[in-house]
Formats: sequence, C-alpha cells, structure tokens
Amino acid sequence: MKFRAFGCLFFVASLAAFSFGQGTVVVVDPTVPAKETKLSAADQRLVDRYALPKFKAKYENDSCPVELEPAGFVSGAFTKAGAVQKLAFFQICQTGNGLGIVGLVLIENGKVTGIYASDSGWSIDIGVLPDINQNGIDEFTLSFGGGMHQGQGGTGVDIMEFSGGVPKGLGWFKSEEFTDVDLSNAWKVTAKPGKTPLYYKQKFSAVSENKWRRVGATTPLKLGKAIGTFEVVK
Repeated sequence: MKFRAFGCLFFVASLAAFSFGQGTVVVVDPTVPAKETKLSAADQRLVDRYALPKFKAKYENDSCPVELEPAGFVSGAFTKAGAVQKLAFFQICQTGNGLGIVGLVLIENGKVTGIYASDSGWSIDIGVLPDINQNGIDEFTLSFGGGMHQGQGGTGVDIMEFSGGVPKGLGWFKSEEFTDVDLSNAWKVTAKPGKTPLYYKQKFSAVSENKWRRVGATTPLKLGKAIGTFEVVK
C-alpha cells in the first residue's frame, strides 16, 4: 500500500529539476502537483525479466512479498558523462510503519545495466538534478514517506549520485510534514550549482487544497545524512 493511501491531502514534489534566475535549480517543490511518470512497455518488460527475479531471490520471504510498485523514473547521465540512461525507482516491499525495501533499476540502450536496493522507507517519487556539483554526471532525488506516528507524518528527500558503481547519498532534508487529515507545511528547496552546491529552503503552509501561503524568507539549508544505503543486487 502506498503512503498516499493514508488519505493525507498533500501533493508530492514534482522532482524534475529546472533552472531559474542565475542558474539556481529547483531540487524539490511540494507546492506543485506531482506529474505521473510511467515506464514504457518495453522498459517494463526489461525490469520484469531481469530485475524482478533478482529482487525476489534476494528479498522475498513472509515479511517481504516482492511485488514491484513503481514510484517513477527519470532520464539523465547518471554513471558517465553524456550517457542517455533511465533510472527507475520501485518499492520492493513494505516491512513496517514507514519501513521497507526499495529498488533502483538503471536502463541504457535497451538493456538493464544496474540493479540496486536499499532498506529504507516507503518510496514516493524520484527526480533528476542537472549535475549540480559539476562533476560531469547528474544527481537524483528520492522521496520517502515515513509512515504515520501519533497522527503525524512527513516526507523526506535524499539527494544521491552514483559513485564507485553504486548510488550514494549526498544528503537529506525534510520536504513535507502533515497530520492524518491534511498537509500542514512544506519546503521548496533550491540549489546553487558549484563544486560544493549551496542549498536553500522556503517554507509554505497549506491554505486549502492546492493553495499555499509563503512563510518567512528563503534561508540556507544544511543537509542531513541520507537515508538510503544502496547495494548492488547480483
């Protein structure tokens, strides 16, 4: 069951990054309704044929019935400069309140070139960032739901990049917080590209469905430790 199934009236960030004003990049903006993304039939067949059996062999048991639930995909150059690749994000299984195993599948030239998994949270969405640390490859974002605890919950976002052949976390931030009936606050996060990117956050409060009120000024954001720790699934 997806995290959205709790009925919280919130919108997941549209994570497709874009530039505005002097090269600033939108990392995540929960005030913009999410756009559905779906793999092509051909790419889905690749996932089902090559990735699904490996996920099942490694993880399937009574507490983890493996049924890949898509959370979206993005296109970019993730492992080498100039590559044309797709990176798909899946929930492999949910193991508890806000706990679960998630997977990433890398597709290039009609082939699955990488399969990865992490014991993390509940998958929500994936986004791409246009090489904000200027090392030649694109970063990406993974949004996780943390379950509901005493009527409150939230969404966290990992900023990640491939390094040494594995997705590795560059940092984490909270993008949403809500109760069991509504979304209360959200943070639009932006980045100024550079060897060491600078991150900023702007708080918004929900006024009504799809309407937001800006709260305070944009302030610097210090990233926390990323949630996801991925390994290659062989």
